[in-house]
Amino acid sequence: MTSLFIGPDASCAARIVASATLLTAILGAWNQARAAEIRLLSAAVMQPVFKETIDEFERTSGHKLIFTYRTMGAITPRMLGSETADLVIGSTPSISRLVKEGKINAESTATIAKVGVGIVVHSGTPKQAVASVDDLVRALLAAKTIVYADPLGGGAAGIHVVQVIKKLGLSEQLKSKTKFGAGGDVTEVILAQGDGALGMTQISEIVGKPGAEFVGPLPDELQNYTGITVGIPTDAQPSQAVTTFAKFLQSPAASAAFRAKGMQAE
Repeated sequence: MTSLFIGPDASCAARIVASATLLTAILGAWNQARAAEIRLLSAAVMQPVFKETIDEFERTSGHKLIFTYRTMGAITPRMLGSETADLVIGSTPSISRLVKEGKINAESTATIAKVGVGIVVHSGTPKQAVASVDDLVRALLAAKTIVYADPLGGGAAGIHVVQVIKKLGLSEQLKSKTKFGAGGDVTEVILAQGDGALGMTQISEIVGKPGAEFVGPLPDELQNYTGITVGIPTDAQPSQAVTTFAKFLQSPAASAAFRAKGMQAE
């Protein structure tokens, strides 16, 4: 078989291959050096979204994401205390306060999504309409157990649900059959309670969970949307990796993940 390269051309080809190999090695080492660990302090409401997007981001960027999840209400005191992070993801009011307190760089903030409160039951439970306030009252009174996040934990959904129940004049009637979730686990508590249980929590914590059925959002008159905002702490070291991830959260891929989990991308 005739060689493709003859004489000087073969030598040139060998040098090209060697140069390409060296370049690949250099780029590989450079990418490895660029890879960074990004420490995130995040509201638990984002956990379902990140379960769908983390692998893709880490694979394409080479960076490693390390999450600490807390209720929305716990983010502010954590950051005002001794908590450290490269990026914080919390409610819009929380991040705004942290900016005022000098804990978050104002120029780094961006609102990426918002999420409302919805109703969840065990799969197979006969559906009840919750399009109106009267519908919701009937559903709450008919349920054997009512579950929502403990408002003392600071979660936005739990605090709002307490206000809704009070507004409806049902606080005393529902008190004996109410169970609290820790925040972010209301759907799991509902599933453990079985048939007859009704939960109210952030829609993103309901959609797509096996065994759970999303009944629908709270009626418009009682709905409350929580903005999700990201920000970089003022004491964090400048990092291209963090900037890359912050931009990823505003990408079409992230927006699609938000919508798939019942959130509205901003």
